Amino acid sequence: MSDLLALDPGRDKVGAAVLSFKSAEKEKTIIKKDELIDHLEEIFNHYQVREIVIGDGTGAEEVKKMVENTFPELKISLVAEEFTTEEAQARYLKEKPMSNYEKLLRKIVSWKVKKPLDDYAALIIGEKYLKKLDKNK
Repeated sequence: MSDLLALDPGRDKVGAAVLSFKSAEKEKTIIKKDELIDHLEEIFNHYQVREIVIGDGTGAEEVKKMVENTFPELKISLVAEEFTTEEAQARYLKEKPMSNYEKLLRKIVSWKVKKPLDDYAALIIGEKYLKKLDKNK
């Protein structure tokens, strides 16, 4: 069975998520940009990736060129990534609820999760892409 790889590029790091075409999460991680190609080779050794989607924000064109030059046989698409950061934070907080202290801080100030959420954003980019595919069928 084949898989989808979703990438959320940033300035220095890239969120990556592998999903089945039924939207089942298989893996998500954050990679330093300069280690991306080596990590993708590992992913391709473990999964049957047939398509890559890349969020169209910061660093998208650079990451797309890196991936195209190394893996020219794969279909690569840029997709809209608007609001994925907010959705990533909400998903993270749902999976890992805040302490009472953090809840209080959030009410008082505009508190945000300190952990990088690029992996969650990549997962959401992949899920949105798959939903769009389903609607087009």
